[in-house]
Amino acid sequence: MTGDESRGAAGPTAGDAEGRTAGEVRGRAERVGVTELPDAAARSDAVGQVGRGWFRRPGRPAEVLLPEARWRRWVLIAPGLAVLGFVLLVATAVLDDRHGKRASALCHQLPVPWALFVGAWASLVCGVAAMAVCALFFRAARRAGRHGAECWQGTAAVCICVADVLVVIFQAVAVYGVHAEAGEAYWSCAGAGARALSAVLGG
Repeated sequence: MTGDESRGAAGPTAGDAEGRTAGEVRGRAERVGVTELPDAAARSDAVGQVGRGWFRRPGRPAEVLLPEARWRRWVLIAPGLAVLGFVLLVATAVLDDRHGKRASALCHQLPVPWALFVGAWASLVCGVAAMAVCALFFRAARRAGRHGAECWQGTAAVCICVADVLVVIFQAVAVYGVHAEAGEAYWSCAGAGARALSAVLGG
């Protein structure tokens, strides 16, 4: 018996087994939509991937990972701060309007009440904090490989905080206006003392 006959009788060699394995992998890959395996390393890695179903058909969307429940709860802090800042801005505007009408009625300048300073600064701090908190939460979600905007909490936070950018501009103007009003020189009209006395006696 010759050497070739003895090798044939001994059974398939390792090369034959490797060839059949590569052929099976290519056939299974083609059936699930993968038509090209670039090299031997990729073919060896594909053995386990095909068996576990890791190949996905072309056009199938990748799985979207949502943030954890804790993230979805706490991210609502951002829109809450934005809404609070807007409410404080409106309250400051109403208080400033009443203060101006009272000064006009008495016909002399009145000191700016501390509530105007508190309201203006609190609204600005809340507006800026809302944008900062929103940015930090979405940065943490991106680092964790999550898509924060795919849940309604994240979408609400983004929409409200984007609109809050315009509100922050008005909040900054309100702070400037309060300090400018406090720095104005004293003014009064003719007969301001009599008006003040009648207002006191009438009130």
